[in-house]
Amino acid sequence: MNSTKIVTFDYLTQFSRIHVRITDGFFSKLKNEIVNKYGIKKFSTDVLGMNYRTFYSEFAENIYHPFYRILKIIEILNISKEELYSNILGFYHWGSHDKSYLVIPREFPIDEFFVEGYALYFAEGDNGSNGKTRPRKFRFTNSEPSVINHMVKWINTYFPCIDFYVNLVNPKGNYIDFESAKLSILYPDVRFREESYNKVIKYKLCLDNAVIIDLVLALEDTIKGLCSKNAKLAASYIRGMMIGEGTAYFNKSRYVRIEMRNEKEIKYLHQLLTMLGFDCKPVLRLDREDHWSIYIGAKQLDKFAREIGFGVHKGRQRILDKGVAKILRVNQHC
Repeated sequence: MNSTKIVTFDYLTQFSRIHVRITDGFFSKLKNEIVNKYGIKKFSTDVLGMNYRTFYSEFAENIYHPFYRILKIIEILNISKEELYSNILGFYHWGSHDKSYLVIPREFPIDEFFVEGYALYFAEGDNGSNGKTRPRKFRFTNSEPSVINHMVKWINTYFPCIDFYVNLVNPKGNYIDFESAKLSILYPDVRFREESYNKVIKYKLCLDNAVIIDLVLALEDTIKGLCSKNAKLAASYIRGMMIGEGTAYFNKSRYVRIEMRNEKEIKYLHQLLTMLGFDCKPVLRLDREDHWSIYIGAKQLDKFAREIGFGVHKGRQRILDKGVAKILRVNQHC
C-alpha cells in the first residue's frame, strides 16, 4: 500500500488557541533552565517580550501551555523539537468545554484508506461552526449505515484514543425500531433524536473536539499534494468524494457524475481524473445555479469501475456494475 508518514504535531503549531500538556519532568527542565540562565522576569519581558505576571501565572504550575509559545521557548533554550514532542502528553483547545487533554498519535501514514476517508469527510462533513462562543467539531452525516461504519473505522484507525458518538436522526412522526436501526452501526454509543426537516433516516457522527477539526483542515494542502503525484492515492481521493457526492445512472443512459458548488474542488478532481487518463471536463451547469459537475460516460465506465468505483456505497456500486455489464452495440456511446 502507498503511504507517506507525517508528523501530526507539526500541523498544530500554527494555531494560537491550541495548548499542550507536557510531562512534569520536561516542565521542570524548562523552568530550571529559564531560572538559571535568565530569571523568570527577565526571560518573560526581555526575551519573550510579554507581560511578566502573565508568563509567571502560566509557568506557576504544569497545566496547559500555548503550543506556539513552548516552541519558541525551546528554540531559545536550544532544546530540540524532538525532545519536546517526546514529552507531549496531549493537546487542549482553549475555550473548549472539555477540560481534559486529547491524545493524538504523533504520526500516522497517509495511505489509500486515510485519503479515501479524508475525501469522504470533505464531501459530506462539516465543522459544526456556530459563532465564536461555540467550539468547532468534526461532524459527518450520511443516510447509509455502510458509509457511517466506514467513517467509524477511519476514526478508530487514525485517532484510536478519541471519543465520539453517533446520532440516529429520524424524521419527526416517522416510526422506527430504534434498537434494530442502532445495531447496523459498528459503535456502541448511538443516540436517538427526531428532526422535523429530515425526510429520511440519517446518521450523524460527532467528534466534539476543535483540535481534531483544526488538524484535519490543516492537512488539506499536504493530502492534495500527495494525491497529485500518486495514482493510487488519487484514485482513493476520487472514490471518497464519489461515495459522498457522486451518482451512478443506468437507465436510458449510463454514466457517472459528481456535482458540487465548490469550483476549486471540482477542478482539483478534474486534475486527478485527467492524471488517471479519464477524458472529462468540469462544466458549470446552466439548469442549476453555481453547480459544477464532471461527467464520465459509458465508454469509460469499465475503467472507472476497475480503478475507482463507489467503494462502500453499495447502492451506487450496484448501479455502476449494471452499467459496466451492459454490452455496447456498434457505434453506441451510452
